[in-house]
Amino acid sequence: MSSQAASAALGFLLPTCWEIEVTCAAAMILVALYAAFEHLAPRPSSAGTGGGADDLNLARDLDGADKRPCDSAVSVQLELLAAKNLIAANLNGTSDPYALITCGEEKRFSSMVPGSRNPMWGEEFNFVVESLPVKIKVKIYDWDIVWKSTTLGSVTVPVESEGQSGPVWHTLDSSSGQVCLHIKAIKVHESSSRVLNNSAEADARRRISMDKQGPTVVHQKPGHLQTIFGLPPDEVVEHSYSCALERSFLYHGRMYVSSWHICFHSNVFSKQIKVVLPLRDIDEIRRSQHAVINPAITIFLRMGAGGHGVPPLGYPDGRVRYKFASFWNRNHTIRALQRAVKNFHTMIEAEKQERAQSALRALSSSRKNSRKEINVPEDCADLTGQLQPFVKEGVLVSVFDGTFPCTAEQFFNNLLSDDSSYTTEYRTARKDKDINLGQWHVADEYDGQVRELNCKSICHSPMCPPYSAMTEWQHMVLSADKTDLVFETVQQVHDVPFGSFFEIHCRWTVKTVNSSSCSLKISAGAHFKKWCIMQSKIKSGAVDEYKKEVQEMLGFAESYMLKANSPNQEDAVRTEQDNMAADPDDMPGDQ
Repeated sequence: MSSQAASAALGFLLPTCWEIEVTCAAAMILVALYAAFEHLAPRPSSAGTGGGADDLNLARDLDGADKRPCDSAVSVQLELLAAKNLIAANLNGTSDPYALITCGEEKRFSSMVPGSRNPMWGEEFNFVVESLPVKIKVKIYDWDIVWKSTTLGSVTVPVESEGQSGPVWHTLDSSSGQVCLHIKAIKVHESSSRVLNNSAEADARRRISMDKQGPTVVHQKPGHLQTIFGLPPDEVVEHSYSCALERSFLYHGRMYVSSWHICFHSNVFSKQIKVVLPLRDIDEIRRSQHAVINPAITIFLRMGAGGHGVPPLGYPDGRVRYKFASFWNRNHTIRALQRAVKNFHTMIEAEKQERAQSALRALSSSRKNSRKEINVPEDCADLTGQLQPFVKEGVLVSVFDGTFPCTAEQFFNNLLSDDSSYTTEYRTARKDKDINLGQWHVADEYDGQVRELNCKSICHSPMCPPYSAMTEWQHMVLSADKTDLVFETVQQVHDVPFGSFFEIHCRWTVKTVNSSSCSLKISAGAHFKKWCIMQSKIKSGAVDEYKKEVQEMLGFAESYMLKANSPNQEDAVRTEQDNMAADPDDMPGDQ
């Protein structure tokens, strides 16, 4: 009985042959489907390893961008003067024409002229391209309140060389219509205001983006600026306001303000309106009125900027403008917009000042040792008559605070003067090569004196070559009573990854305490001229490395000063011995 129950239970628990066959067939089908899906579908990058690959690619792109030649660019100035005999797109036999101008990757909108087949614009558009030839495409549309704009015709004009053409009528690729254009192309240097501003904006954007992200790149969920306007992932909304864009009637939507743009989006009657205004192109923001009783804000763009996204409104002085109304609190909004523009320009000026400091440092160091003329950017020219700080105060952190067995004057005479060989001997002891130390000389841009050191410094990092070219600019100020000494250095390493992105700033402060000692304070830090993917790591590593080097430098300095003073001590002892030996001859009893 028990055996029969056991066999029945065993038969109930074990699968039959038919069940085994069905299960195996289903498993094989699932495996085949999964393999086919893996083969056909693109493989997404994993979250754990994709970041490193993205960082590596980004670093390679940045290095490549930094090596591209950018000594000059070409400024293309286009004047959209007028059009005639355009197609009548409206039922009343007229059109509401506006133009979309494309030059390279940049697009600009002209203002819309209502009810005319022969519009007069007289608007200017400025573009900057890397080189010629370039093609300019002018496409004219008819503005419609609800429906999609109708194309009235287009023309493509090649610009092959520098110079200007007089006003020329170009025939559109439609049944009727011509447009009058005046094109001028001139070469501009990289230090021109427009090119310098664009480059400073890119550097500031990268630096701020890195400061927000930290050493690890965090991939955030795309926001409105990315999904609607296609702006970079690092741009975030700082303020947003409900408002309306003024056209034939008010297109109600929402305004988004970031550190780089003022954007507006509306979707009325399925008509998408997107306006993206770069803060660099905004010339003025002022209060205005819509329909007398509706407070509004008018944003004027600088001359030559053109419209962005949709046709702007014209203005008698040649500028274009966008008017926004129906704010919940107009005064609060305009203060926020003006603050955003002010902060943007302050940031750009800070970047330009940083470039000016680097150019002046190179200029002052090269005057003594070279007659080669250094090109200083136009924005740096105003700084040449002012005393500038040699190092960036904000990046310095303390690495040493103690005493040294000499006075401030002895510190300079024995270790830093032109007659001292301390720097050369120390670099030689470190096994550096090709040491070339200039002489101290007065620089108009800085208080005190400056000089330049060039050498090939030994590098123990696996990411660097055995010897890396290094330039160190030195600055020295010794007080009139020779009791206070400030010695500052700026190091630039040329052959290491991201070497052109940062500098090592150092300051030595020496104060005489008594006749045989002085207080010594040393601070150092890494200052980044451009955004760098390894920024946080380089900052901490530079300070730690310099702390170790300071101990070596001070130890070598003490032994150097003992060696330098030992001949003097031996001479003093020898003189004293000679005098003692001569005294018995002068005694009266021996005469």
